Amino acid sequence: MTEFYMGCDVSKGYADFIVLNRKKRPIEKSFQLDDTFEGHNAFTTYLGNFFKQHPGSILHIGVESTGGYEDNWYVLFLRLEKECIP
Repeated sequence: MTEFYMGCDVSKGYADFIVLNRKKRPIEKSFQLDDTFEGHNAFTTYLGNFFKQHPGSILHIGVESTGGYEDNWYVLFLRLEKECIP
């Protein structure tokens, strides 16, 4: 089982994401999404595609605490975890 690590750098209105392998090397280019309904849907689609490309893998997500700006993303991550993506 391969493990990956996603870092989520939250700012007002958006977040930057990067996925690293176990050797702390990026596996793809970092990306940015708005903290909107559309941005959250884009993240959900990204995650589905990620697990199609890396079946059976584990993705650990770390999100920084940024005075509450992280709350919407954190709630999304919890919801997606409960939905068992993939």
